[in-house]
Order: sequence, then C-alpha cells, then structure tokens
Amino acid sequence: MISLGQAMVSLDLRDLFKDGVALRIGTRAFDILELLIRHQGQLVSKEQILQRVWPDTVVEENNLQVHISALRKALGSDRDLIRTIPGRGYLLLGGEGGVVDAVEPEETPTTQWQPASHGNRLPAGVELVGRDALLGELNAALSDHHALITLIGPGGVGKTSLAVELGRQRLNDPSSAVYFVALAELEHPESLLDTFFQALGIDVCAGDPLAFLIQQLSQRSGLLILDNCEHLIDQVAALVEAILRGAPGLRILATSREPLRIGGERSLQVPPLTSPEPDASRDAILHSDSAQLFLRHWRALDYQVASTSDAELDDYSIDLVGEVCRRLDGIPLALEMAAARACALGLYQLVESLDESMHLLSASLRTAPPRQQTMQASLFWSYRLLSRDERTVLRQLADLDGRFTLEQACNALQCATLARSCVMDCMVRLATKSLLMVSAQGPFRFYRMLAATRICLRLGLGSERASEAHDPDPRGLDVPASLANLRAARAVPGGPDGYHARHQRALAVGH
Repeated sequence: MISLGQAMVSLDLRDLFKDGVALRIGTRAFDILELLIRHQGQLVSKEQILQRVWPDTVVEENNLQVHISALRKALGSDRDLIRTIPGRGYLLLGGEGGVVDAVEPEETPTTQWQPASHGNRLPAGVELVGRDALLGELNAALSDHHALITLIGPGGVGKTSLAVELGRQRLNDPSSAVYFVALAELEHPESLLDTFFQALGIDVCAGDPLAFLIQQLSQRSGLLILDNCEHLIDQVAALVEAILRGAPGLRILATSREPLRIGGERSLQVPPLTSPEPDASRDAILHSDSAQLFLRHWRALDYQVASTSDAELDDYSIDLVGEVCRRLDGIPLALEMAAARACALGLYQLVESLDESMHLLSASLRTAPPRQQTMQASLFWSYRLLSRDERTVLRQLADLDGRFTLEQACNALQCATLARSCVMDCMVRLATKSLLMVSAQGPFRFYRMLAATRICLRLGLGSERASEAHDPDPRGLDVPASLANLRAARAVPGGPDGYHARHQRALAVGH
C-alpha cells in the first residue's frame, strides 16, 4: 500500500482507499494516478499521460483535466499533492513514509526539467529604433552592479522589446545566462512560483518552494528578466525582494508600468520615440525616430509603397507622416498599428480618422498579446488596475488638452466632489503608473496625458469598460457629451483645407 496523505493506494488492487473505504475514481483516473506514482517527484508531461492512458484514441486535453480534477476531489484536503506545471504537465509531490520508493519505475523515459546552461528562450526580438542611448544607459546600470532595474513606461512604449534586446546582447557572452519570465498571461498570484520554476528550467520540490527557488538562484549568476509585472506588482515585489536577499549574484531586469518600490531598485523611464515638431522640415521629419519606425512598418505591410524610397515620397505625404507621429505621441505600438491602417486608408484619411477612431487602432500581428491587440485594450490593461477615485480623476483629466499644472487639474476637478488632497494623491499615483507623463521646469512639474489615452477615455473607455472591472464605477463617462466636446474642440472643415487649418491652429497655440 502506498500512502498519499490521508489516502492509501493499492496498485495491485487498482484502488484508492480513504478511511478504509474504496473510492470510485474510474479506470482512466487510476491509470493517470499510477503513472504519477511511478514518476513521483518528476514532471510527467501531458503528452506522456495522453499516450499512456489513451494510446489508440485521440482525445481533447480537457478530458485529461476532468480526470485530474476527479483525482484531486478524491484526495480532498491532500489535493495539492498533484501539482500543475503550467504549459507542461503534472507532478506528484508524494506521500509519507517513503513507501513509493518501493515502486519500480517504468522504462518509459520521463520528462525532467534540466537547468538551462545559458538561459531560457527569449521571445522574438525586433529591430529597435532610437533606443541606442537607452540601451547604453541600461548596460551601464547593470555594470554598476545595480541588483534590480525596472523599465517603466506606458503601454506600448517598447519596454519588453528593450528588455529582450538587452537579453540577446547578454547572451552573446557565453559565460552569461539570461532567464525570461513572462508574467502578462499569469492571472493568479498563487501560480507565480510555478511560472518561475518553468522559466528557469528547474524541477519543483516537495518542500518549501520559495526556499528551494532562492537556493537554486543563489547558485547561478546572470540576468533574470521579469516581463509585465504591473498586474501582480505586490506579489512580484515581495518575491523579488526575497530573491535579492538570498541570491546576491543575480541581476534582475523588470518591465512594468510602475516601479516595484523595493530597496535597491533603480527605475529607468522608457520614453516615447522623438516626434517631429509641427513646423519641422522634410529632413527633420524623416530623421525623427517615430517617423523612421512608422515608415518601416508601413513599407513592410503595404506592397504599394514597399519599394518607395524616402526621396520618392512627396512633401505632403512626409508632412502627413509627421502629423501621425505627433498625434500618436511617438508610441511604438500605436505607430505600428497606424501603419497597418494606412495600408487601407492612405495617409490623408489616416490622419483624418485619428481624432475619433484612434481607439480602433489594432495590431498588425495576429500573434500580438491580447493587451496589445488594440489601443483600447492596451489602455484598459492599466485602467482595470486603478481605484475608483483614480478612474474618476483620470476621466476628468481627459478634458484637458496639452500640458497642465496641478492647480489647473484641481480646478478642473472641482465638480468631481473630490477633495484637493485626494486629487493630488490620485495624480501622483497616475503618474507613477505611467498614465500621466511628467515634465520638469526648474522646481515645477507639468503633466500631460498621451493622446491615445485621452481619446480612448473621451470616447467612452471608462464607462464601457468599468463594468468589466472588479470594482465597477457608477460615475461613468457621459459618452455623447464627451463626443460633443471633442468635436467642438476640433470644429474645422473637412478635406485638405481642414487639415491645413488644424495644422495652422496647432502652430498658433504652440502644440
């Protein structure tokens, strides 16, 4: 008999007993249990289980999940003995008394996680534009023995691309290991450690998983990249702090829309790409980082301009490219999405559409993560993490164009029935979470909302999506009124004359 917590297993009788009573778990479920017992403490892949239990039948993976659930239900309070390894398979942590050691293992080779010699596989990289200086600063910071560096910035600004490029540069050194931990798709904090184990390529232990993880990391040197930490910021911060104490030889690079705020952290702001000024010359537009990125994506997606050089583009088209870059604030993700839209609309109609349909910009890649499929989804990724008061302040600030001071913000929010101190606290938190851009002039600070954020909010993101959040806000945005305000603010004729009228008005007000 084999002990599994409070249950006993007889492989000969093919029965699971609890309190002396045989439990009916089904033939398939027992086959799975037997396989896990024979490979106790080792990862058993989903493919291995399917081949063993359903050798001559093609079944859906959810059949396996149903039987795993039945086993866990039978084990009751000991259900956690069967550990799910995300994306890989299952692992039986084992029972008491070491009785399982007497079970002869099968000859079928098991799938075990071996420590990676040079690091975990990095995501596909992209050719960066305008990031050489920031990469140099990042490398210098790591060389200065900063244990933790956090790349912060708004959604779509290119934090992940920058981290991946740095990881690839580090992999060129054969003595340097790089481990990439993707957290964006992780919904439940309790799976955080499992995600680390999977990314590091090490087996899960039956004892204290945190102590085991730190012990494994203390034996390694190299770079650990933690991507998209903001939605699990408290749990990630606590784990990173424990890792830094126990593994001083490790360097950690995190990407997040806000800092982790733990000891030893250095934050580096990832800014938008430089955009041309409204009165920029043709050459100045073409040499701006945002225009170079936009043109590169546009040529890659549109066969009609694929072979067109910069010299062959007319001045009016170049001017429109500059306007696109300014409207999108130089955000790489938005520029890539706009390039895809330009293929069907052309540059002129693209510019005309950005005032009221920027929130409809969508990814050019079908494989883009859900949070980067549309500009609206990118903003909602941050919006859903805000408190009720933060959402209220953010929606009210969307009515302010250009940069503004704290005093102007407080005056604008007087009708929001929020105390001045609450508004100040919310603005600090919104700036920390990269939803407000901050610029300095001497001892003063000025704030600005990215155009994509402002337009998505004005067109109803707050009211449409608040019901999807865990803490719905009944004070939703008045969509018709917001649309009316937006159209009134930009009340100029359509067509080429309208474009030039807006262009001249922008010059007049200094935007």
